[in-house]
Amino acid sequence: MSAKIFDVLVVGSGLSSMIFCEEYLKKKKLINVISPDFKKTKQENNLAINFNSLPPQYKKSLDKILDYFKFNNIFFDKDNCNILGSLEFGGLSNYWGLQLDKNIKDDLKGLSFKTKHNIINCFNELLKEKKLLGNFEKKKNNFILDRFYENYLKLNKKKLHNFFLEKPILAIQGKNSQNTSISTIEKKITKLEPKSIFENLKNKIKIHNYYVESFSKKKNLIYISCVNNSIKKIFITKKLILASGTIVSTKLIIDYLNFKKEVSLKHHPRLISMYFARNKIKSNLDFTPGLLQVKSKTNSKTVSVSDVRPSNTKIITSGLKIFPFLKPFKFILMFLKNYILLSNTLLGSSESNLFIKKQKNFFLIYSKKKNLLKKLKYKQRDVYKFLRNQKIIFPFFKNFFPGVGGDYHYFGTIEIGKKGILSVDEQCRLKNNNEIYVIDGCVFNFKKNMYPLGLVMANAKRVAKILN
Repeated sequence: MSAKIFDVLVVGSGLSSMIFCEEYLKKKKLINVISPDFKKTKQENNLAINFNSLPPQYKKSLDKILDYFKFNNIFFDKDNCNILGSLEFGGLSNYWGLQLDKNIKDDLKGLSFKTKHNIINCFNELLKEKKLLGNFEKKKNNFILDRFYENYLKLNKKKLHNFFLEKPILAIQGKNSQNTSISTIEKKITKLEPKSIFENLKNKIKIHNYYVESFSKKKNLIYISCVNNSIKKIFITKKLILASGTIVSTKLIIDYLNFKKEVSLKHHPRLISMYFARNKIKSNLDFTPGLLQVKSKTNSKTVSVSDVRPSNTKIITSGLKIFPFLKPFKFILMFLKNYILLSNTLLGSSESNLFIKKQKNFFLIYSKKKNLLKKLKYKQRDVYKFLRNQKIIFPFFKNFFPGVGGDYHYFGTIEIGKKGILSVDEQCRLKNNNEIYVIDGCVFNFKKNMYPLGLVMANAKRVAKILN
């Protein structure tokens, strides 16, 4: 009996995968996805994706991350980098932020007019289809984050001394009205997440519960070698769509091309800070997203963004798992949660210092240390001084540095239009390989845009439209 040949196979179950499937299924009846969850005993099961609500490092489940790397033959140098990020199956890159950067055009400047135009159109379609809160070009949805911060943003539209303020686009579904108060939206919100999309499409998506070990090309067909525990299987497809996240997609492509040199793994170095607000944040949401973004001026040598967001029950509960010594103060922290402000200070990708390289039968991730913490603290102090001077916070703070490489964003390894074999064309086809597509964060270098979710989703939607 001859092996089945698929027209299209998608690897991965994160947002880029699910957005691609959602769009592609408008012209097809079924799509096949390879995504592992070894908790499930069946190798072929429509419900084989393990969706969870929190990133694994906040559930004290480092073993899951180590298993994830182990099964993918990826190791990282624990002495000089601390890879965490949103690596659990199902895609979780939007959990913290639930924000889309409206300045997505900043990272499209090197593309043709047609490609830029199509990506922007797809981004606008996503905002409309998902009824996301926010303002972008013609889309106007003047939601209210919190009265104090709304009024503050209105009074501070101009650029300040070292940075300027912006109101985020939010990856939250809201009422489609001109004036939406975020405090009146129903408490149980539908986040933009893979699980929600999958639930709407699960009768049209067939999940194959395997890890992808490698793939090879014979004539115009792609042969994908997969494993689930001791069970191995070969899938054959005419077109392969890699949407398995930057780290795994890069590993698979390095292996396929037998690329020997190290590859720069772009990321946004991150520092978490905690402040105490002078004003209580008023919202009845389980998860209130960012209140404002504090961005450095574009002519700054070190580009940065600090998003200011309120705390909530989930974040405090997760924080107590990371810092057990705070457990005796749980009641106080819960009581004060609407006064606690958190911030991620993110640096631009020019500060990246992670690399991935194939070594015999495995892949190593390591850093070439830079003085990242000093730069992050410098930018954070600038924001702290601003918040303090504007009487938004009390004059003290606490920082938490997750370590070099302890970021949520990894990207930019297989860029669009880049020279060399580690690149894709504007249709996101691997160079000289028209049957292999890459649609996750690999294909962009987010130099200024610190919230890459929107651009990755819009591009995945665009590729699904042009795929024959």
